[in-house]
Amino acid sequence: MRLPAILGAVFFALVLTPVMAFAADVLNGRYLGIQDASGASIQIAPDAEGFRGTFFDPFGRSQEFSADKVGDTAEAVLDMDGRTVLLRLAPLPFGAEVAVIPFAPDGRLNVPAARVMNFVREGVDVPDLPPDFVAAPRSQLDRIAGNSFLQSYQFWEPAGVVNGYLALPDRFRTLMRMFPAVQLDVIWKLCLAPGAEGALGLALRGQGVDCPQVLDGIAQTQRNDRFTVYKSAVEEERSALRMSVRCADGYVESRPDCEAAARRLSTAAISLRTAGQVLRGLR
Repeated sequence: MRLPAILGAVFFALVLTPVMAFAADVLNGRYLGIQDASGASIQIAPDAEGFRGTFFDPFGRSQEFSADKVGDTAEAVLDMDGRTVLLRLAPLPFGAEVAVIPFAPDGRLNVPAARVMNFVREGVDVPDLPPDFVAAPRSQLDRIAGNSFLQSYQFWEPAGVVNGYLALPDRFRTLMRMFPAVQLDVIWKLCLAPGAEGALGLALRGQGVDCPQVLDGIAQTQRNDRFTVYKSAVEEERSALRMSVRCADGYVESRPDCEAAARRLSTAAISLRTAGQVLRGLR
């Protein structure tokens, strides 16, 4: 069945890689599931009304679907494991990100119960993970270094970001507040995670924004082609914050780089910008 246009407001983070999808990335062909989607596959092709395709689960069961075209993405309603779900496919340079969002009994999307899976286009190698990547902490009681978090969180599912955020030293969470685009990006992922109340209580403090505003705001950036601008701002700040962290924690970095990082940090501390201001500036 085709999906009502109103559901096109639900969007998810690109968790497999920071590389953004470009206009040339079109959903067309066969995609193979990786990591926790291993064994699943999707065949999809454009048609006059959007897309048509077939979803194959890891157990060999298949389900044909018709999908609406929302920007560069495809959205369809399927039945999976006895539940009605929204299937959203977003193209990536090497494959697709697939979000599965179940509907609650009242007909609304149950975003906290969403699952994000990653697929690669048949015949394409999976890109390498960045240096210093670490797996998401399994518990909120674990500990993680700020550098490792910054290199890794974009590759984690939202629940992993919750654990990672709470596993950070308090001083790093304070430092991250001075880089509001990164703070916003982390908040976005926390807002998509179940059981994130504790982490959100810390992350949202003084940011002038709440989860409904963040989810709606990021969705708007994707609808009005501002999402690439948003991710570019995140990457620029993430790089600067990472250098500050590495210099403070005694990593081997050049003196000029550390001095530049100190100047950038001083400027960020004075600006007092918040995640809410970053989000409003994207509209």
